[in-house]
Amino acid sequence: MTTDISYAVRTLIEARRSGLQVAPPFALPDRSAVYAIQDGVAQASGPVAGWKVGARTPTAEPNPAPLLPGALVPSPAAFDGKAMHMIGVEVEISFHIVRDIAARSQPVGREEALAAVGDAFVGMEVVDTRLANFKQVDPEWLLADNQMNHALVVGGSIAKWKGLDWANLQVRLVVDGKTIVDQKGGLGAVDPVRPLAWMIDHAVRERGGIRKGQAITTGSWTGLLYFPPGAHARGEFVGLGSVEASF
Repeated sequence: MTTDISYAVRTLIEARRSGLQVAPPFALPDRSAVYAIQDGVAQASGPVAGWKVGARTPTAEPNPAPLLPGALVPSPAAFDGKAMHMIGVEVEISFHIVRDIAARSQPVGREEALAAVGDAFVGMEVVDTRLANFKQVDPEWLLADNQMNHALVVGGSIAKWKGLDWANLQVRLVVDGKTIVDQKGGLGAVDPVRPLAWMIDHAVRERGGIRKGQAITTGSWTGLLYFPPGAHARGEFVGLGSVEASF
């Protein structure tokens, strides 16, 4: 099949509605096609709740994806794990947007971007996918499917986040009482503020702007780990706050 953005959008929306996974219908030619699919699903779903963004290294180009309406869930959160295709968990540093920046073509500088940010918070991204055989799927299709986002659990607020020693934050993930991760650092980007500022600029210049009330989450500190239905997960940045979800 040739590239048919509207068909891809309908396919992913139906997969979300039915709960049935689908195979990617065609090869994606470029990143613009990925964004067009993301935007089509988002437009059909309602105003986005925010964005997820991640970078593998401190200098790598970040990968963005929308958080759809209803994606932000307060901690402690409860999900129906048996209704999910997989239960992926990532502990993250996330941020609340407190000021609109309307869509425009001019770049958003770091100072202006960060002026639109309020508190940070401990986030837990919950991952599932609409794509069958996701480990064999082109990573660009995973990005088109909003990088497998299912939800973002909103945990403890971090008011004084500016000036934190990001590389040395102690992060823990405890599942069913067992410590799975306990380490300093772990974020590929090292400093989450760089992808945060990049995401704000990208959203303003390419994706319709940012809006007060949205959230931006900036990548996993723990890696993507999978757990069975019935699991209870608690993520913590020591001394800063925590987040919990059960499945």
